Amino acid sequence: KPVLHKIQNEVMLVHHLLQKMETEVKQQEKLKDFLKEIQKAAERKQKEAQHLLKHIPPYLPKPTQSCITAPTVKHKGPKKAVKPEPAKKPAKETKVIKEAALITTEEFKSVPA
Repeated sequence: KPVLHKIQNEVMLVHHLLQKMETEVKQQEKLKDFLKEIQKAAERKQKEAQHLLKHIPPYLPKPTQSCITAPTVKHKGPKKAVKPEPAKKPAKETKVIKEAALITTEEFKSVPA
């Protein structure tokens, strides 16, 4: 009986450890799926960025000479994108707007709908 009791305790301990391991495996599988989703999203973003790099819209300002020849500075941590200043739009032509004579409320009501 003592041997059987001891075996029963060990079996219960093994069963408990297997349950913990099963829980851990499920968590690892969830994490793996989540990381696959993140990887797919990162690949999509990278393809989008490469497409945008190849197809830069003509209305965006061109890089200046100071941007091209600026000395490189090593930074620790993630790099931040520098936003270029918007290009100045050409001055619009001034259009002459004709003035209309003021009308009264009674005259406005008499206008057909």
